[in-house]
Amino acid sequence: MRAFGFIGAALLGASTWLVAAAAGHAQSIEQIYKGQTLKVVSGFGPGSGYTVWARLLAPHWARNLPGQPTSLVQSMVGAGGLLVANHMYAAALKDGREVGAVAREMPALSIIGKAGANYDATKFNWLGSPTAESNICVLSRSAPYERLEDLFSHEIVLGTDGVGSGMHIFPMALNAVLGTRFKVVDGYSDSGVVLLAIERGEVQGACQSVETLSRARGQQLKSGELRVVLQGGLKPHPAFPNVPFVLDLAKTEEQRQTLAFLYTSQAFGRPYLAPPGTPPERVSALRASFDATMTDRAFIDEATNAKLELSPFSGSDMQAMVTRLAGFPQPIIEK
Repeated sequence: MRAFGFIGAALLGASTWLVAAAAGHAQSIEQIYKGQTLKVVSGFGPGSGYTVWARLLAPHWARNLPGQPTSLVQSMVGAGGLLVANHMYAAALKDGREVGAVAREMPALSIIGKAGANYDATKFNWLGSPTAESNICVLSRSAPYERLEDLFSHEIVLGTDGVGSGMHIFPMALNAVLGTRFKVVDGYSDSGVVLLAIERGEVQGACQSVETLSRARGQQLKSGELRVVLQGGLKPHPAFPNVPFVLDLAKTEEQRQTLAFLYTSQAFGRPYLAPPGTPPERVSALRASFDATMTDRAFIDEATNAKLELSPFSGSDMQAMVTRLAGFPQPIIEK
């Protein structure tokens, strides 16, 4: 009887300790953020859709975190987003208070061993994306384009915001895989500046996300001043039923798989991540608060008013997709 009493007391003590530990753990997450700042570092300038999303999302995300910290969005522009990806991998705070808004192409650049991509995408803690994307290539009305074949017979000049961005990657890939003749001009500070360069006649077009172009130049798309000549992603966009879809232009299975690998990144939309080494419980808190924000009425209303399309993607799903990307056949990755 005395033995049972001793065991019962021990079990009661252990359970009390576990409850106290759990409460202390929950409190520690709140203490991490209470009175602090959640810093969101965007790899793009103020005219980019990535920064537009970050500024919209950050205050709501912070409000849904335990401790309700304030929020700050900071741009770290360079190399089409590679600068901020490298920063988040090697130098960012690993305490859950600094997250990155990175280009959707960042996982693929790491897996293919892109020069300047000094990080391993599989080691990041992916937190989620508020939307998925499709990529479209648009040309000014004055560009020498009448039919699809013209993309293979005329040199057409496209502007980009750096070698790490989709604005550079997709036309270069289309040249290499399908034989288009896009001439890429890098060096513009962000996607908005590229659009201004098209209007000034410095370049003839660009490949950008549907969302960015619709938000920034919706009227020009409707009027035909900007012509949509190609679209890419995991599936055709319903708004462009008569525009050629790049996967349909592949002549071999290798070409199709290569393009599918590259355009899979479109599903990442506007991705957010925490550095490797961030404690798991803080990653869980960031993911849970991100997911809560995606169903937060105030956030949804603000996104709707800004004409931004919500199609959220969770951090765990994103982590799994990065792993799948890394598992593509090596010949396709090398291609």
